[in-house]
Amino acid sequence: MRGALRAAVAASAVLLCAAGAQAADDANPQDCRPDGNQLQMNACAVRDYRAADVALNIRYGEVMKSLSPQVRTALRNEQRAWLKGRDPGCKTASKGSEGGSIWPLEFYTCLEQSTRERTAALDLWKGRQQ
Repeated sequence: MRGALRAAVAASAVLLCAAGAQAADDANPQDCRPDGNQLQMNACAVRDYRAADVALNIRYGEVMKSLSPQVRTALRNEQRAWLKGRDPGCKTASKGSEGGSIWPLEFYTCLEQSTRERTAALDLWKGRQQ
């Protein structure tokens, strides 16, 4: 999960640098506005992904507390495998827009959706003892 956080921080830094290059007539180009310019829509996608990631980490902790030690190990292994595949999967899904201004929106929207799906899937583990 730390890798995902590092990736989010790095991407945010890139997004903030891009925001600084935006035309001066945009008051707050890095602010999220779903109906705003591309940079503002990208900021919304990053914000939404971060919220989904926080929810995932909370749910993961709750579920882990409900498990027997051996089941915790199984969930931890599954979670690591899922996490290893999530970012590359989203990079592949957004490859068509790579290098374009819409790429962050597509990439972070994919991360958000995948993360929300994984959060829901964690409920299947809750309370398992074997």
